[in-house]
This record gives sequence, structure tokens and C-alpha cells, in this order.
Amino acid sequence: MGLFFGFLATYLAAYIVNVVIHRYLATVSSKEKGLRTIMNFVRRMVVGVIALVGVAISTFAVFPQAGVAVASVFVAAGFASIVIGLAAQSSLANIFSGIIISTSQPFNINDAVLYANEWAWVEDIKLTFTILRTWDNRRLVVPNQLFLNSTLVNYDMKDSSKLCIVFVTISYDSDVDRAIEIMKETASKHPDFLPAGNLPVVHLMDIGNANTSAPDANTVPGLYLRLLSRAKDQPTNFQMSKDLLYSIGKEFMKAGIKFAYPKRGIVMDKEENGPGGK
Repeated sequence: MGLFFGFLATYLAAYIVNVVIHRYLATVSSKEKGLRTIMNFVRRMVVGVIALVGVAISTFAVFPQAGVAVASVFVAAGFASIVIGLAAQSSLANIFSGIIISTSQPFNINDAVLYANEWAWVEDIKLTFTILRTWDNRRLVVPNQLFLNSTLVNYDMKDSSKLCIVFVTISYDSDVDRAIEIMKETASKHPDFLPAGNLPVVHLMDIGNANTSAPDANTVPGLYLRLLSRAKDQPTNFQMSKDLLYSIGKEFMKAGIKFAYPKRGIVMDKEENGPGGK
């Protein structure tokens, strides 16, 4: 019966501490994202320590002789302890990596990141692993240790705003000045446009098949235009770029501006096809 009450007291203590820290997190999460990340990790550590210590105290209080037995087992099983320690090395490394991540904060909970070519949000940082929620609602469970040995792109560190870059290619006979004007006006009227500096701005990147940073370079001859705008974050940036392409296309059609497209010519040589050109 004493063991039952000991376990019950341990559970209640862990539960109360967990609830108190969780409520405190709810009040600070909207003000300080970094503090939430640390406190969330500390909450799990504290609850785990309380549970471990409570169970140990309850057990040794009810069975005092268990302490001597346990000590004898540890002394006699020194080699086994080494083996177990080596087996748990990876788990301990992940726990210490979690502590480093929570304190140094290369990313925080709810940050948008790019990890292993997967765009995702940081959903939770647990003791031994971190959960990333991808844009298509999958969950990546990544051991904490891996983050210390690989590169991760954090879209929300310091400044979450992003440049919105849109490329278009128009034909040689199109009015380039009018095209630039349309692109700038369309970007400035977008509801998610975030004013910054001289944005939006349009550059003529290249003409013809010369080297250029445009994605369709060397494939479609024409005038390569690049629009630079700005969005508040990466998800908004993605949707904004698609909206701008759609709106710019409609305005180009109204203004008689033509998109460039690849053209192919076929030349038939009768001599190569034999007598009669067949």
C-alpha cells in the first residue's frame, strides 16, 4: 500500500509541475518564441527527473533492503554497466544535443525550415528527437544529434520576410518598358506585398540566349525580366509568386505583350532520303 501511495504522490507531483510549466508557456509563447523552446524542453526534463526520483524513493522506502541489493548488482555487473552505457550512448547523445539545441536555438518551435531538402515547420523538440511537419502534412522524426552535424536553413531566424522572385520571358517585339511597368504595378497591388526599400523592382536580366540566372535560360530566346517583391514569410512568398505569375499573364494579354516560347524548324533533305525524296 505504501508503494502505491508513493507512486501516486510521484504522479501527482509530476502532473502538477507539468501543468504549471505548460500554462506558463502559453503566456510567454506569444511574446518570446525562444523562451518557449527552452521551457518546453526543460518541462520534459523536470517531469522525467521527478518521475525517476519519486519511483526510486518510493521503492527504497517500502523495501529498504532493495538498496543493498541494487548496490550489489551494480558492483557485480560492472561489465554489464559498461555494455549498457555503450548501448545508450546514442540516446544520451541525442538528449545532450536536445539541450544544446534548446539553449543555442538554431531553430525554435514553429520556425519554418529546410532540412534534407524538405520544407517544414518545427512542430516539437523532444528529449531525443525533433518533429518536423512538412508542407504536405507529413511528420519527419529526426534524432537531435543529426542537427548538430548537418546544415539546416531557418527561414524565420532574425527576419522572417522573404524576397519574392518572379521570372518572365517576353518576345523580342514586345514593349519591354510597358512590361516592366505592368509587373511593378501588379506586385505593388498584391495584398501580401510588404514594402521595403525600392521594391518592387524589375530588372532586364538578359537578351537572347546569353548566360542568365533565369530558370529557362538558353532554351527560350527572348527578353528575360526579373521581378523582386517582398512577402512577410516563406509560405506567403510561395503563394504570392504564383499569384503574381497569374496576374502578370492576364495583364500582358490585355496589353498585347507576348511571352516568348521555343520554336523549332524541320528541314527535309531530299538527297538523304534517296530517289524521289522518300
